[in-house]
Amino acid sequence: MKRQVTRTVISATALLVMAVISPAIAQDTTAEVRTWSGQSVVLTGPWVEVFYTVVPKPAGGEETPAPPGGAPPVPGMAAGGIFQSMKHAVQEGPRPLPAHREASVLTFSRAGVELKVPLERLATLTIARQPMAGSSLPPYVGPTHHRYSATAVMTDGSRVDADYLNFGTAVLRGMTSQGRVDVRFDQIESIRFTR
Repeated sequence: MKRQVTRTVISATALLVMAVISPAIAQDTTAEVRTWSGQSVVLTGPWVEVFYTVVPKPAGGEETPAPPGGAPPVPGMAAGGIFQSMKHAVQEGPRPLPAHREASVLTFSRAGVELKVPLERLATLTIARQPMAGSSLPPYVGPTHHRYSATAVMTDGSRVDADYLNFGTAVLRGMTSQGRVDVRFDQIESIRFTR
């Protein structure tokens, strides 16, 4: 009798755990993405990552001293090759490191006022872009210089209109049946989230 009660309690606990987990599995987030080139892709489990550079401080916290005797030697070019290369690395100090982190908000700007919107509150995001007239960028990249604005519709039905959206180096990532897909924000025309 005691064994039967134990089995019943274990079975009831397993059913309760499945009842709690199942809605979470059924509510897996997807993002329907449309790019400026007309491509469409559906990403499951989407997330946003931002890329940046970390400049480490030199040992001891002081500034990196200039190498004695002017310009540092070119690694591997002087006699002693590997020694010179190591000496150059020590004199040069720590190198900047690429880094990335997951972002949980997008920052929208309207008339100079910034609003940080949590990604889980976005239902749709429609981005508009306008070419920058008189861009100061070199001619080979000038045509790709755009200013971005956006309209976001939230999960509660409210709307945010931004006259400026700076996504910097943000990338929307997610999974498809072929594997992970990365879409740079400057390539995105619209996103529709389904939760």
